[in-house]
Amino acid sequence: MTRLSRFAAYGLAGAAALLLARTASAQVMCNDTTMFPNPTVLTGSSAFEATVDQFAVKLSAKSTPINIIYQVPGSCAGVQNFEAGPLPSGATGHYYTIDSGTGKVVINSCMFDGTQSANVAISDVFYESCGSNVTHPMPTTLKDVPGPAQAMLFVVPKANTTTQYITAAEAADIYGCGYTAGISTFNVMGAIFCRDPNSGTQITIAKNIGIDASVIVPPVCTSVGGGTTNGMLGVVGMPTTPTGSTIGFVGADAYDTYRTYLNSLAFQATGQTYAYYSDSGPSTADRQNVRDGHYTIWGYEHLIVKADSSGAITDPKAADFVGWITGTKTDTDFDYINTEGSAGTIPQCAMKVQRSTDGGPLSPYNAPDPCGCAFEAAITHSSPSECVTCTGSGTSTCTGGKSCHHGYCE
Repeated sequence: MTRLSRFAAYGLAGAAALLLARTASAQVMCNDTTMFPNPTVLTGSSAFEATVDQFAVKLSAKSTPINIIYQVPGSCAGVQNFEAGPLPSGATGHYYTIDSGTGKVVINSCMFDGTQSANVAISDVFYESCGSNVTHPMPTTLKDVPGPAQAMLFVVPKANTTTQYITAAEAADIYGCGYTAGISTFNVMGAIFCRDPNSGTQITIAKNIGIDASVIVPPVCTSVGGGTTNGMLGVVGMPTTPTGSTIGFVGADAYDTYRTYLNSLAFQATGQTYAYYSDSGPSTADRQNVRDGHYTIWGYEHLIVKADSSGAITDPKAADFVGWITGTKTDTDFDYINTEGSAGTIPQCAMKVQRSTDGGPLSPYNAPDPCGCAFEAAITHSSPSECVTCTGSGTSTCTGGKSCHHGYCE
């Protein structure tokens, strides 16, 4: 089909985050105890890196620094590495610093020597969605802890202002048949970009458009790396990209760092009559349509850890990291809602819907300690007009049946 201009239900986020900077340096070993005296090693999702790096710089600034080292081979490859034991010799890890001149996060690289194992695997999808890459059923020695929600977005070059939305059926044709499907102007060989079947981003996309992630491979599409300037973000947003013919997909937190070069597409799920962006308006970044169930391409960031028969996490470093991400471990140096919201992922306390399988049906969710207003304040960098501030807890400073949660009446 051909379309000249397509308009969708509002939702394009507008507040751009700081771009990540990447520096080249001499080879650093990830097991260097001088540089990393207190490491917590992660492996898995590249889509979650834009959130992890925010936690990493805060943890490294603590009075007793914690050094986050993150290998990002993709969700299911990370889980597979976690199960296998020590990370492969020669594999690359990332560690994070702040550029004192610009204030931007700098992603630095180190090399694993084959002796270090990950404390936590991070996956954009449920353990079971990783298929034959992992042990089935999940061993009783492992635990899958759902963390914040992450939206996945179809993206096009910034100069493409004609195509504003995509339906599930169109996306299935594009990523099931490639450029020969003749969907709109996405008909140029080599301009349809994908990840690989082990990528949690790709699995999430596939489950929401009704095809298997294993068919989204060359020659149907051009496989590239994750949401980095050297991967999906860069190839879709590069100035030489064929503007009207190029399409890819990335995690929303990574997209937020690259809005200058990309546009996200609104998505019309099967059974919907309108297409929705992940956010509520063209100049906002509130993830409203994800949180209330209108935008359906999302999943939890899963934290895979080792646990005992009672479900208790056996690795103290893993337990601490899970606690910081999920908010069960408090820290005076940072607030997890603010950190995740500023980075573009959604703490579960800000969600109004939930799901138990990737791409599965949504059902209502009432968070026991809601944080919708605090999340919106973090992601939009301003106090939401419809939210009333409060102090303390309980109902003493709130009316209308609301209680004080995270500084707002909800």
